[in-house]
Amino acid sequence: MRIIAVLLLAVSFIYANGSLDIKKGWQLIGVSTTVDIEQSFNNKNVEIVWGYDASTQSWSGYSPNDSKSAIITQSYSTLTTLKPFQALWIFSNDDWTLEYTQASSTETPINSTIMLYEGWNLVSIPQNTIVSDKFFGEAIVWKYSEDQEWSVNNNSLNFPTIDAIKQSEGLWVKSSETKTINIDKQSSKLQTFDSRDNMLAYIRKMLEINRSYYMYTTNDGGISFPEDTAAVDDSNEDGGSTTSTGADDATSTNLQEEGVDEGDILKHDSTYIYSADNTNGKIIVTSFENITKKIYTPITSLDFSGKYIKSMYLQNSRLSVISSNNSYYLYDYAKEYIKPSQNNNSLELSIYDVSDVNNITQISTHTIDGYYKDSRLIDGNLYLISEFAPDVEYEYLKIYTDTICSTLSMDEIGATCNGYSTISSEYLEDDAEVNYEKSCEYGEDYTLYYENNCYQYSYDDKGAWKYDYTSASVVGENLVPTISSNSQSPHDLVDVKSFYAPMKLNQSANITTISRFSIDSGEYKVSSSFLGNTHTHYASLNSLYLVSSEYPLYYDYAHYKEQQMIYKFSFDGNLSYIGRGFVEGRMLNQFSMSEKDDYLRVATTSGWSWWADGGTNNSVYTMTVKDEELSVEAELEGLGHENETIKAVRFMGDRGFVVTFEQTDPLYTLDLSDPKEPKVIGELSIPGFSSYLHIVDENRVLSIGRNADENGRSLELQFQLFDISDYANPVLADKVQIGDEYSYSEAEYNHKAFSYRSNDLMFGVPYRTYSRTDYSNSENFGLYKIDDLTLQPVHTITSSSSDWGDVGRGLIFDLNSTTYGALLKGSNIVCEDIK
Repeated sequence: MRIIAVLLLAVSFIYANGSLDIKKGWQLIGVSTTVDIEQSFNNKNVEIVWGYDASTQSWSGYSPNDSKSAIITQSYSTLTTLKPFQALWIFSNDDWTLEYTQASSTETPINSTIMLYEGWNLVSIPQNTIVSDKFFGEAIVWKYSEDQEWSVNNNSLNFPTIDAIKQSEGLWVKSSETKTINIDKQSSKLQTFDSRDNMLAYIRKMLEINRSYYMYTTNDGGISFPEDTAAVDDSNEDGGSTTSTGADDATSTNLQEEGVDEGDILKHDSTYIYSADNTNGKIIVTSFENITKKIYTPITSLDFSGKYIKSMYLQNSRLSVISSNNSYYLYDYAKEYIKPSQNNNSLELSIYDVSDVNNITQISTHTIDGYYKDSRLIDGNLYLISEFAPDVEYEYLKIYTDTICSTLSMDEIGATCNGYSTISSEYLEDDAEVNYEKSCEYGEDYTLYYENNCYQYSYDDKGAWKYDYTSASVVGENLVPTISSNSQSPHDLVDVKSFYAPMKLNQSANITTISRFSIDSGEYKVSSSFLGNTHTHYASLNSLYLVSSEYPLYYDYAHYKEQQMIYKFSFDGNLSYIGRGFVEGRMLNQFSMSEKDDYLRVATTSGWSWWADGGTNNSVYTMTVKDEELSVEAELEGLGHENETIKAVRFMGDRGFVVTFEQTDPLYTLDLSDPKEPKVIGELSIPGFSSYLHIVDENRVLSIGRNADENGRSLELQFQLFDISDYANPVLADKVQIGDEYSYSEAEYNHKAFSYRSNDLMFGVPYRTYSRTDYSNSENFGLYKIDDLTLQPVHTITSSSSDWGDVGRGLIFDLNSTTYGALLKGSNIVCEDIK
């Protein structure tokens, strides 16, 4: 903890001070904090400083030169201070650096807005960000560079166009109205483009601003998996019957929203089961009837060698499989190309007609550049979310050095290795000394090597060299993802008419795309894309919400706001962009969001338990769209005890449930019937915590989580049943615990691993237990039943074999008047009669 405190102190010291390079001659600058003009500019380098008050459209000035100061006082007021967003004109006699201290207000952030008045304004961006020339909307913006050249944001004027606007750059802005610009909302506003060329230019600009350097070798194009086309294995050796009896009441993928199907590694149609076996690169096809007869050999299989199966859907006799194909690079510091191409990664959507399991046919295949993020299937339309990393490859000139480093290649520096080294540390108690084995004793050349920073050079037969990063030539670029359908020539996945980009330029240039496919025809239909990353996705029947963390804001360095940006898209024919909005804090998972009527409910946690000035705050927001803004209608904050974070969330109709945890587990019941006034109705505090909440009915809630001791240390797996018949006074009705702290279940963080039957209230989860006696693992599928207000163990299925590369899924079903449970993990299947 002492080390952490020292680091935090160091960071706060760094960000508490700032500096700004002032060039000789005239310059437009902004300081991004409130400064005392006389204190900051009273030196020999300053000739004169001018400020402009847009509210009165008048000048004020300051000069340390007595003669210039007299001229100012005759006709103008004296410039004393500037607001953080106000800029100034300065004439300097020489180059110098302005050192200043950031304001440390402990109240609200002081750099969150820019005030514009009708007419001319002299302003700057008071945050550490870079924005596009469209940031000020329709206003005319002039920028005066340090090279003393003007540029403007209007193409019709005969001046260079503004490339980007950075912090501390002064701007002349002519506004047609008086208004306040909220910086975070404006910088996150999505804009479109009138041409593909302009779209590509914007992507290049973002890449250039955020460019970093990596040395690599492509190893003849990289090491990649083979791109085998998925094939059907029709051998059916010992595969049992291919005409099977259907099962009744078979559990299927556990969904967040009824009618919104989610991809999983196991799907069935009540007769045949399709299960991903990533260890062996295939999808196995079996039947409920076969596994009840202990016939575990697949009826058939689909070959996915060299690919990783991410998700599957089964609807309308169509099996849709999403898989990834990744390529890798070997790194080599002797090569000349700098930024490695990231676009050898692709995902594939394969759609099969499985109406005849003996004759499965592939009706379409689509290959998309990028990574798989998530997907949903609604009424025969598959919505696939992918992410693509644009890149530009540069070549740089080598600069050879004539310093001592040219003769000090590390490969030629020898060392004698033996002995011990004794050191003391300020972080050790009582200045204790610790002996470390000393690996080597180095000679004079080694000392010279590091004293002269020779490690920054590479070496070849000509000597020591490094790249000149100021001189770059583009040798290749790949800026937008493509899609290739049925082996046809690839074309752009993004459409310039539905491509959106934020005003903020200093962020990831990754492209997130939502694509719609018809599973009946197998055709690709339409896409919408935007520049930015996403990490959490929620879908209702009508809307798709994508969450990004691109906008944590640094206002005045004393304030850091942890925010999540939520983008809303419609599931209409064009996948229309609806709007975006902010919530403070971070979300746990997709269950942190839920839509009802025209409102989105969102649960977040802000802060961390170890923060020196504050702890955590857990909140529930209600939001609705107004003028393309997903606006906060109400906030219910203060959920949980001190330093607790959200561990589980579930919204259901007008009700909400939130679990927070640090040492105990408060379960909160919420009334969300009035979205403008959400309320806490009840609270229950018990040991342990819940990580997934399942609504049984209006009177009962089931949870999956962990037991915990009095210090908050996680113990064994735990199921809990809550009685919420008195909604204001929830009660723990029963609980069941499994194994110990080494037990593990995917259902703790993935709701799809939870199997549930509503007709008889039976449920099950796959889990692994670990024996500390013989150090063995046991793969299990535990089945339980809710009986009124008790949890009854039903059966446990144990598998003797396991593929570490696969996760398991459990099934509960009836066949021929018998109830069965089955555990499928890769190609390993165990099915047993459970009652």
